[in-house]
Amino acid sequence: MTETDSTATRASESVSQPVKSLIFSTLWVCSLGVTSAQSELTEIDRELLLDRLKAIQETSNQTVQSRHSVALAAFKGAVDSDSEALALFLKCHEKISFQDKARKSQDFREWKRRYKDRHDDPGFKRALRHQLSWLLTTIEAAGNPKARDKMSSRATNAIDAIFRDAKVLDGHQGILGSSVLSTVFARAYELDKLKISSWPNAPLAIDQMYELIIMKPLRNPDNIAQLKSSWTARITHSGMIHKAWGDEGNVGKDRNPDLETWLAKGRLDLLWRMETDLFSAGDEKAAALRMLTHLKEHLSHNSAPRWITEFTNLINGLPAGGEEEKK
Repeated sequence: MTETDSTATRASESVSQPVKSLIFSTLWVCSLGVTSAQSELTEIDRELLLDRLKAIQETSNQTVQSRHSVALAAFKGAVDSDSEALALFLKCHEKISFQDKARKSQDFREWKRRYKDRHDDPGFKRALRHQLSWLLTTIEAAGNPKARDKMSSRATNAIDAIFRDAKVLDGHQGILGSSVLSTVFARAYELDKLKISSWPNAPLAIDQMYELIIMKPLRNPDNIAQLKSSWTARITHSGMIHKAWGDEGNVGKDRNPDLETWLAKGRLDLLWRMETDLFSAGDEKAAALRMLTHLKEHLSHNSAPRWITEFTNLINGLPAGGEEEKK
């Protein structure tokens, strides 16, 4: 074999099968209109067209997977460091807001100077890390939907991590409440179009975290104790938002009106929802008795009329929401 033949062989072997199929079928399509005057497809035509479609899909999938791999490497390299998270944030922002729009590098430097105080804020940098952490989990869930039911501990750990940093994160709750798929990280790596349904996209979406990930696999008679434990944790986490970041208003540091309002209203409503959920999951007798006690102790609560209706529906074999919910 000559050196030229050997080089050609190596080049041919280096081309992936989807690309080979795409090249071959593309050449065939180009020749189709030249060599044939027939308007109807032959059996070979159909096979080659389907092969071409398959090759296009495989090439597209490879491109997406490659992009995801690059993004995952970048995110994992920044998620454990405040400074690295900020550096990646600045890099991503420069790309989507300046480079992609053909704006001058001087404009980017001026933008950095203008927002230097914000970028130097430890809470801002820590919030970026929590964004990256949940973005990594979201990418994993999108790529493997069957693994979602096993991500309960990941979701719980994500919430716990946020509240461990509650003090430094004060003032940056908005970042944590925003979808990670709309962040500069996701947009810079073209992940903002990632398709994922029934999933909490924000790291501080506590209700969605519990409803869609943590509690969903527990709603059956075999997991009543775990479901109740999860509800207790959910109520605790919901209260921590008001305790950590509640507005003190003008009443002084010894009072937290936001927390007080939640304790008097929101917490009681969550306790009621816990009991209706436990009832529906199979703990009917015990939950029904606890609901009666709840009603007796809080009959003046503004939600009491709804609670009574829901209790009556459940006892009569209907969903808490009645016939409409059943439909």
